[in-house]
Amino acid sequence: MYEHIRDFLSAEAGRDDTRQGRPIEELIKTTEMLSGEESQRLRTYCSTECVQIHRDLDEYGRLLLYGSIKDVEMDFMRRFDKNCRKVEQEPGKIEDKLPEIHKQTSQKLYDLRWGPTKVPIYNLLGLFFRVIPPNRANYLSIAQYLIDIAQVPVDGTDLSGTTALSHCFSTKPACDLDYAQMLYDAGGDVNHRNRYGGTVAEEIAQVYVYPSLNPEDAVRKETIQKAVDSFKWFLSHGGNVDIKDTDGITARILVDKIGLVELKVVLKEEDERRREGCYVSSLLDWD
Repeated sequence: MYEHIRDFLSAEAGRDDTRQGRPIEELIKTTEMLSGEESQRLRTYCSTECVQIHRDLDEYGRLLLYGSIKDVEMDFMRRFDKNCRKVEQEPGKIEDKLPEIHKQTSQKLYDLRWGPTKVPIYNLLGLFFRVIPPNRANYLSIAQYLIDIAQVPVDGTDLSGTTALSHCFSTKPACDLDYAQMLYDAGGDVNHRNRYGGTVAEEIAQVYVYPSLNPEDAVRKETIQKAVDSFKWFLSHGGNVDIKDTDGITARILVDKIGLVELKVVLKEEDERRREGCYVSSLLDWD
């Protein structure tokens, strides 16, 4: 994001800030869920700050950016070997210690964070999809390696408390259901709550589509379709629209009050499908 645009948006958001609660300098040092003005203050910070490639990437971050799966594999083996050599002089067989050494090596990668919004490894790879689209296949291969071989958990969160999976189907800033499926298959939670207490469904429900006199407006149609696809994916993977955020709001409330008509239709159909499923299940139990 251009600096002048970021500064303008930050200034505009700050006009309504009454300065109640803790300042952002304190909030970024915490991890707990927030509500009210503190929640909005963190949301503003996370939406105006971002990872800058030349400023925020360390050596390992640049290795990921280059997109070489072989380099990532070699790096993990070097880390693993280094940890093995640290304990080989300790009592006991090294073979018995390998699972714990592997876990420690994976944990180091899990703990890595980049930039002012503290982006974890899978979130960073998701950002790279948009920075260098031609390398997408390489980044997906790296993610799969980290999941299958390195066994780095996929539930790491950034400063806003958002996982890579949540970012994948939130539609903002991008919608990537293929990557979402990979992370879900690896144990990702579609009902994960961020630091504002909400699930991704709340973000989808608030997608705004500008009015247009042209029924064939391509951008408008694409925005609606992404929101619908993401919402359907969320629901089909066990998404719960009745989870309350820290202000007592649910995705269902937002869809009913301000959601796109298309989202209302999707939710109605899913409610009916689940009711029918419960009815059939009750009949089977009765038999």
